[in-house]
Amino acid sequence: MAQRDRVLALLRGHEARRIRFTVPSASVPVTINHVTFTTVANAIVAGKIGVSPFAVSARGALAEYHQPAGPTAPSSGQLMVPPILGRIDEAAVMHESTHAFFDLRTSNILATEEEAVSYIVTALYHRMTGLTPARWTGAEPFISAKVVADALLHEYQLGNVAVPPVDAGQFRTLMLAVATTPIYLLPSTPGGSTPAGLFGGFMGGPVRYVHNG
Repeated sequence: MAQRDRVLALLRGHEARRIRFTVPSASVPVTINHVTFTTVANAIVAGKIGVSPFAVSARGALAEYHQPAGPTAPSSGQLMVPPILGRIDEAAVMHESTHAFFDLRTSNILATEEEAVSYIVTALYHRMTGLTPARWTGAEPFISAKVVADALLHEYQLGNVAVPPVDAGQFRTLMLAVATTPIYLLPSTPGGSTPAGLFGGFMGGPVRYVHNG
């Protein structure tokens, strides 16, 4: 199956239809559900987002989402994905697709919140597909994201709320874990910005990712 078709299958798949939550404590309204992933899938089909190959970066990213930037860049957003060989790669695609959704919606969400939401999606995908926790919870932010995912899965089982909210305290803990993780805390290039890191916004730097839709 071609890479693009594999991504579309994930975005339209069983787990993408099951993932659902709100984040009442975020700075802007956040609802993640099947519409999130259908929106990204439709954008790929329409050519608004491309799917491009990606090798694991030196900073450890398994996949990335790139917005158009510069005269030589592609005119559409690019979902950069590795060869999808297993559930960890699949979860990375779901994570970056969440970033793509916020870009498509031109959301004003804070970068740290956006990363935390994307990690919740990652953790839910891992849990729903039965990936052994030892394979993905060896460090933050995955440890804190698993706590959130476990609580949401418990709410799914109870069935009291169709789209359960993320606990505010758990979300703050996850945000702190994101903000202090080296990949977000330290710039990738000298003088670069770290919007999702603890020092994002320091000396007037950005605290949000650019979302052009």
